[in-house]
Amino acid sequence: MTQHLADHDKARMRRLGLTPLSTPHALHLLDEAMLTQRPTLVATRLDPAALSEHGAALPLLSRLVARPTRRVVYDDTAASMTGLVTRLHGLSAEHRHSELVDLVRSNAATVLGRTNAADINAGSVFQDLGFDSLTAVELRNRLKTATGLTLSPTLIFDYPTPTALAQHLDDQLAETTSGADQPNPLARLNEITRELQTLLNHTGWKPEDKPHLTTRIQTLLSTLRAHLDPEEPDDDDITTATESQLFAILDEELGT
Repeated sequence: MTQHLADHDKARMRRLGLTPLSTPHALHLLDEAMLTQRPTLVATRLDPAALSEHGAALPLLSRLVARPTRRVVYDDTAASMTGLVTRLHGLSAEHRHSELVDLVRSNAATVLGRTNAADINAGSVFQDLGFDSLTAVELRNRLKTATGLTLSPTLIFDYPTPTALAQHLDDQLAETTSGADQPNPLARLNEITRELQTLLNHTGWKPEDKPHLTTRIQTLLSTLRAHLDPEEPDDDDITTATESQLFAILDEELGT
């Protein structure tokens, strides 16, 4: 049944945890299987270490591997994306594309059992390189793990060359992380508030500093009130507050 498998097919099976059987061993297991009444018995040899590493690709078989209970939930997808985005950050568009082409080529070489990513030409069609439906899914799974992206099983057929696929990954990463560099105004305001609280608690204030501080904070609060409700007058005009009233307001707002 497996005599048609090439070396790269056998290598792929080993990576997934399915260890090839010698003919005598396989026939022995077949004899054992024929003696049982269980209709779904499958005689094979499994590599627990490989199954543990690539369990996501074979969820049914991964349940055969004992795993220690994890006390902390770790998001592999987020970690993969964060690591890749960090590597790509600051690179020019040309260098980003080159990095992603290398990522595709190296994973394609591994799936095909090649020892060198240079064997994979960036402009070659995946099917011409020897990819079929099974190896296509394996490459998709590897790139999904490497990038943290959700990728289609038909990925290499939709983007048939390493160059085209790398461009697709670049586009997807750009869409996913487009808001990552945009500052969150509320989060930044919280940071400033904490810094201000620390500053107000500082004991080194001089008497002459208070009027200056009061004026600055009055201006900020007036600007904020104007933005929040520009049409209605402010019954509690903060600009008329005394220094003691202003510090009392700050204490109330900051929870001191």
